[in-house]
Amino acid sequence: MGKSHDCRTEITLIAPDITVGWILLGTSTGRTNHFIMLTSLQYYRHFLAAIFAIEEINSNQNILPNVTLGFHIHDSWANERKAISSTFSMLTGSSDYVPNYKCTQNRIPSAFIGHLLSSVSNVMYQITSIYGFPQVSYGAVDPAFSDRIRFPLFYRTVPSETAQYQVIIQLIKAFNWNWVGMISSDDETHQKASEEMKTEIIKNGICVAFLVQIGERDGSSLRFALQAIRQANASVVIVYSRTVIFLFCLIYLYNLSTNVVWLMLSPLASASGELYNNEFNGSLVIFFCQGNIPGLKDFLYKADPSRFPKDPFTAAVWLEVFGCHSAQAFPKSPSRSYRLCNANDTLKRLEHYGYDVNYFRLTYSMYIAVYAGAHALHAMYTDKTSGGTILHPDKTTNGLMPTQIYCVGNIQFTSRFSEIPVSRCSASCLPGYRKTFVKGKHVCCYECVQCSEGEISPLPDMDNCMRCPEDQWSNESRDKCIMRAIDFLSYKDLFGVALTTTALVLSCFTSAVFCIFLKYKKSPIVKANNQELSYLLLLSLMLSFLCSLLFIGRPTKVTCLLRQTSFGIIFAICISSILGKTITVIIAFTATRPGSRLRNYVGTRVPKYILLLCTLPEVFICALWLIISPPFPDYDTHSATGKIILQCNEGSPSAFYIMVGYIALLAFVSFFVAYLARKLPDIFNEAQYITFSMLLFCSVWISFILAYVSTTGKYLAAVEIFAILVSSAGLLGLIFIPKCYFIFFKPPVSTRGHLI
Repeated sequence: MGKSHDCRTEITLIAPDITVGWILLGTSTGRTNHFIMLTSLQYYRHFLAAIFAIEEINSNQNILPNVTLGFHIHDSWANERKAISSTFSMLTGSSDYVPNYKCTQNRIPSAFIGHLLSSVSNVMYQITSIYGFPQVSYGAVDPAFSDRIRFPLFYRTVPSETAQYQVIIQLIKAFNWNWVGMISSDDETHQKASEEMKTEIIKNGICVAFLVQIGERDGSSLRFALQAIRQANASVVIVYSRTVIFLFCLIYLYNLSTNVVWLMLSPLASASGELYNNEFNGSLVIFFCQGNIPGLKDFLYKADPSRFPKDPFTAAVWLEVFGCHSAQAFPKSPSRSYRLCNANDTLKRLEHYGYDVNYFRLTYSMYIAVYAGAHALHAMYTDKTSGGTILHPDKTTNGLMPTQIYCVGNIQFTSRFSEIPVSRCSASCLPGYRKTFVKGKHVCCYECVQCSEGEISPLPDMDNCMRCPEDQWSNESRDKCIMRAIDFLSYKDLFGVALTTTALVLSCFTSAVFCIFLKYKKSPIVKANNQELSYLLLLSLMLSFLCSLLFIGRPTKVTCLLRQTSFGIIFAICISSILGKTITVIIAFTATRPGSRLRNYVGTRVPKYILLLCTLPEVFICALWLIISPPFPDYDTHSATGKIILQCNEGSPSAFYIMVGYIALLAFVSFFVAYLARKLPDIFNEAQYITFSMLLFCSVWISFILAYVSTTGKYLAAVEIFAILVSSAGLLGLIFIPKCYFIFFKPPVSTRGHLI
């Protein structure tokens, strides 16, 4: 049931380019011309969808009751200048317009529906907004239109380009591409959009090999674009151009399409995938998701010049597509080559050429744009009758109808490519390698360098290598961290076994000498060299051999605390005992002189005091060391590749050097005193042996200090063990072996009679 028409209002539509495409057809035939023809028919379908929506609204009692919605359509030729002229014509009511003058009262536009292009929509808005007319666009995706301060009367039924950029970026990342080219039209809309898109792509770590802007039917710019594709070696090219048809024609002629994946953006990709030649199969299309328009298919099939006798657009389409004309549009044939249209001349004939009337994307955007304007008018009239104010569309969605989302489509993607094409400036860096960038080149053009030791890159194309934790090391391929080999001077090592065996043998040998001295304690040779000090020296040497075992095995808190302090105190006792023995000899020989005061110091008390006074400072140094900065178990990850060396951290290196320095001072004093007493006339005078033993002792420990500062790891402990064993063995051999020789091999010499 129709509605009564008490009043009439009008919506003005600015079509993008309904008729200009037909000029390109000429008289040639072929698949390329079909492509051009069908693409232009997409714009004509938008025109028919708008008429279909208006007829639906006029027959619907729930929208604009008692109001007839009229329309007026202008073809902008996709040209900003033509759009301005058309806008002024509609505002003034005359093609010979004068701005701000109105030539008719019959046509009162309420809203403008336009345009597909952002640039045309913008110039239209600059004029219509002055007079307070809203504009609803069905294809303008410029994100600037989302600014409600600058464009308070602009609405659209498509999402902005910002969402489109993210779709493109996610798509490129999904295929692991980082080297893409871009081709856009040279008009203001596409120039601005392509620059913004390029910026967003670069922000996401993707390199743009080139951005070429081409002019419509400009063969030189098209050839320049093809040259850029070849030189850049980019396998993926983003096409955002209204001249996409001409670009593809030239690409087809140069046989370039077989090596390139074309990433086409809406609204240019609004045509069905059936329109593309097989040479472009595998290319990706980003378009608005489809919407359902019930009844539009039949409406399109019924469209012909006889149904729209006063429509010049329909007459021009039928004249160029079917080569026929209607009697109403052209009473006289415009040319002998044209015939009168018949019932078979409908758009249904174009189905086998790929003309799709089942999937509507931009057509659906046009459809809901008309409905958005109608709903706004309905809300305005309803509010006026209730005495309220005009209702404005929802500013958060830029329109009354829900916005669409983007979909990604492809045309038989596997028909041309056996695998996903690679589009990278440089080959992907394998795990274990990192990128190194070349100065003056894109960040995507890099070289691959293997990670250093101790670093890994578990993933491909990493900018920097990751350092392994302290207890781990990189494997040979540098893509995984593995546990370090734990290294220390172990009892199981061949070196450790040799040192342990040597220490035990020397300790046993010292015990044997001690037993010999106990057995022959009444021997004059034993008594003549301060028997008690000899026993104490032998016990100290035995402990010094055994304390070297503290340096072997896995370091623990106890062994770290004991080994250096034990070594220091034991050696202080050894050197103090030797010093006491030497001073005793000097006192004994000096006291025999007449009137000597040293006779009062002859006995066992002086050596004991010397021993105590010389040992206590070393005990004090070690105690202070343990209190202030004690040694502790530690590990070294820097000295050996791929190993973690367990060792004892001395805590305070200064304390260690002071301890060793004090022992060296005692040894130097003992050497000096023994050197002075070396020629005293006595058969049992051991000053010469002590002199040589101290000389050996000092040489060993001077060499140890030099080796200590240049050795790391378990060999540091081995060097100290070696110094302890050699110096202790030197004291044992040079001081006690001659006495054992006299006891066993020259017993007459050790008798009392021989002494007297």
